[in-house]
Amino acid sequence: MLQATLECLRYWRREVIGGFAYRRALSKAGVDLGSVSLRRLGLDPRSAHNHANSGGPDLEVVLRSLEITPSHAVLDLGCGKGGALLTLARFPFSRVVGLDLSPEMLDIARRNLDRMGLHTVELICADASAFDAYDAFTHLYMYNPFPSAVVQAVMTAVEASVIAAPRTVTVIYKNPRFHDDVIRGGVFSEVGRMDHSGHPYIIYRNAAVSGC
Repeated sequence: MLQATLECLRYWRREVIGGFAYRRALSKAGVDLGSVSLRRLGLDPRSAHNHANSGGPDLEVVLRSLEITPSHAVLDLGCGKGGALLTLARFPFSRVVGLDLSPEMLDIARRNLDRMGLHTVELICADASAFDAYDAFTHLYMYNPFPSAVVQAVMTAVEASVIAAPRTVTVIYKNPRFHDDVIRGGVFSEVGRMDHSGHPYIIYRNAAVSGC
């Protein structure tokens, strides 16, 4: 009982209080990470989900467990206003790139990144299911940005990319509603799981590739 109480207190200190302080600091800096509906953006629900902020202390804990180095490059799929990019950019990736279908979201993301002095983060306006440059990345991040059909298309493209450009790819999936679609092809498997703020993160990786 005592151990459970202590763990609960640690959770509140780390996730709730830490997350609140983080969001308050960003708000004071003029960063806009408010949620936006698909209807507001004029997007088809078959291609995307509502925008919601991610990033912050919980994602930082996950990233610290992965031993990021300058040999790594990360793509945030469905980056929205760039909340996760603000966290990803604090790690030594050689490239940090955000991809989103909405030009409006990307305009806000650029303003947010500029306000935080993160001018080297790249932004791409594209459909993730038709994106053809997955071979440039070793890490993918997503916070439940797509419906099942899009996740399947993305994973098919990523699986093809690790054959065309052999390497180890790590997928970080927060709130993984379509877990089965990530592992369906038999190329990626779950290698880790963390639970933060009620939304689990699952880490996936393809089998070790010679020379990686």
